[in-house]
Amino acid sequence: MSDNLVSRRGFLKKTAMLGAGLAATGGIVACSPAGATTAGEDIKWDKEVDVVVVGSGTVVMAALAAKDAGAESVLILEKNIAFGGTSALSGGIFWIPLNYPKKAEGFEDNREDAYKYVKKTSAGQSTDELINTYIDNANSMLEWSRDKFGYNWAPVNFIGDYYEVDGVRPLGRSVGLSTPDGAITNGGGAWQIFRETVDGLGIEVMLETAGKELVTNANGEVIGIKAEGIDGPLAIKAKKGVILGTGGFDFNHEMTTAFLRGPIYVSNSVRTNTGDGHLMGMALGADLRNMNSCWGLPSMPLDKEKLLGEVDWASYRGKPGAIVVNKYGERIGNEASAYHVFNRAFWNWDTGKFEWRNTPSFWIVDSSYAERYFFPGSGNQAGVIPDWMTQADTLEELCDKLGIDIEGFNATLEVFNPNAENGVDPLFHRGEYQFDLNMFGDKIRTDLKNTCLAPISQGPFYGCEYVPGTCGTNGGLRINANAQVIDVKGNPIPRLYAVGNTSGSVFGDSYPGAGGTLGAGGVFGMLAGRHAVSLESV
Repeated sequence: MSDNLVSRRGFLKKTAMLGAGLAATGGIVACSPAGATTAGEDIKWDKEVDVVVVGSGTVVMAALAAKDAGAESVLILEKNIAFGGTSALSGGIFWIPLNYPKKAEGFEDNREDAYKYVKKTSAGQSTDELINTYIDNANSMLEWSRDKFGYNWAPVNFIGDYYEVDGVRPLGRSVGLSTPDGAITNGGGAWQIFRETVDGLGIEVMLETAGKELVTNANGEVIGIKAEGIDGPLAIKAKKGVILGTGGFDFNHEMTTAFLRGPIYVSNSVRTNTGDGHLMGMALGADLRNMNSCWGLPSMPLDKEKLLGEVDWASYRGKPGAIVVNKYGERIGNEASAYHVFNRAFWNWDTGKFEWRNTPSFWIVDSSYAERYFFPGSGNQAGVIPDWMTQADTLEELCDKLGIDIEGFNATLEVFNPNAENGVDPLFHRGEYQFDLNMFGDKIRTDLKNTCLAPISQGPFYGCEYVPGTCGTNGGLRINANAQVIDVKGNPIPRLYAVGNTSGSVFGDSYPGAGGTLGAGGVFGMLAGRHAVSLESV
């Protein structure tokens, strides 16, 4: 089955000249590097459709919107063997400012606060054009899909916004699809619903089919795509446009090392995320945005070469009796902060020692944790300690096994433990924020002054490596308010669109709240599908 997929090595061989092309961007289009076919070729089309959608994650909204807007034929190409990409493995939650389900429950939100929040957290790595477009169309996506397809969106109230800055909403701005019995679906359930809609609308889906090269005409318009599927190569004409949503580039080592500001050792994305859409767009001279960033997800590595490990959404690091330190025994951040927020602490370059000071770090707990909470790798079973977890009777022994400076760790605990007993964290403010308390606080612990904090003092002790990971890269092709791909000269590449993790994130390097990835991909997918259908056919 894997023989039907485009291998990363094969794909990169065919785009080997891309690096040279990027060194002189003016030559990218003129020289027509791999990943782009010019009008000079006499192409025999195997299929012709109005809109080609490449990927089936959040870009599925582009397919639905294009069909709803009047496209006679829409084709979805999915490289993987299953529909939905990484989105189908997610929690299925969408971060949507000013959403109607929360408003119906009396939740107060306003446009000014939503703008301030995204503007602040994006830290200059987004634009007002994208931020305002997102805020003004986010709830519209919910209402449109509700009215057209009968989707029942419900509020998610247990996860707050991730940054407590101006405009924050402690109960969050997240929603999810609801089943008839009122349950919120996860990603798998949501994408099953989307697939049913896709099939009901007559949208064709080709699994195990990877997009490889974009085809342009003499005017520079994208008029089709070359792909490779189960039965071999095929050329598909797109009479109105091609919409790229191939995910990120987590599993393209050349790209992660070239672009990300620091290393990653674990990814829970689908392994077909090898930057295919990025490379195809770059071959046409597409500009890039936010390529140094990813959706951070702290993890316990099991196989760094294969990016395999146990991920820590909000399960382990911020519980009472847990702490994260680097090899010098120093804490690196507020362990109860959101996963993306905490992940940024790993990439701290030590200018004196010329190293990533906090990578790797170490997750350490004592017996008070072990008696009460699940361990990573336990399958959420109390009392189960995975065999890869290091155990020791004393902290000295544990530090020796893990390679942590015991003197530095003891100095850290001399400050941390008394503060934990008093329920305070003057250094990183753990447990002072509503997010910390909602996600990590143990509300039944009446013995604690701060439900996120307890001393690390009772043996035996347990620990393991704790490293930067990701649930997807979030840099990609630069887009405008219609999700059109913009070239290095600031002009739209005609009939080419990018959404989701194939585009530069509207949120810059921030993750605003639960479902930020799905929300942005869905909204700009809707806009891309509508815009493509508005064009005259070629």
